[in-house]
Amino acid sequence: MNSSSRYFSRLASAAALSCVCVLACVSTTAIADQSEQAKLKELQRALTAPKEEAEEFSAKAIVFDKDDSGNVRAQAAPVQQQGATADCSLVPADVKATAVDFQIQFKVGSAELSPVSENTVLQIAKILALTPERCVFVEGHTDATGNPDANLKLSRERAESVVKFITEQAGVLRNRLITVGKGSTEPLRNVNPRDSRNRRVVFKVVS
Repeated sequence: MNSSSRYFSRLASAAALSCVCVLACVSTTAIADQSEQAKLKELQRALTAPKEEAEEFSAKAIVFDKDDSGNVRAQAAPVQQQGATADCSLVPADVKATAVDFQIQFKVGSAELSPVSENTVLQIAKILALTPERCVFVEGHTDATGNPDANLKLSRERAESVVKFITEQAGVLRNRLITVGKGSTEPLRNVNPRDSRNRRVVFKVVS
């Protein structure tokens, strides 16, 4: 084989390899998109599922009235909420909830939302806006690399960053969303705690 033939052979091989790489990237992106759509549908199902009444965290007020004998007595009565949204700050951390996690990306070592994840968060915001009566925990999680205290702080700041974007972009009421920082304390099951997949934001819809 002469030098010209070898040159064209290498060129063809490089082109074929490039095509394989492009197809692999396209395939990976398609799978990621399908996974994200599935997560969004899962979140929508959780938000539209019948709501369980939870008397434990309903807001109460003390009302004074008189009985038949004229004696003053006090009793607890539910606080009337403005609109359909309850005060979600009263929801206990261990309440029954449906969790849906998203691989939301941030700038390295920062709580600033990465532009590549803005569309995902916007889609989440639109879904949340459709169900104004539901309370939702927004949990930030990190992997186990780095300082645990710094990770805990960063995870809380990232959860707050996501909530800020949601409330500003879709008009979702801030008091519906409860931000929580988990740091690296709750890694994904069967995943190395240092794996980057543990960097995620979990939306827990109160049942």
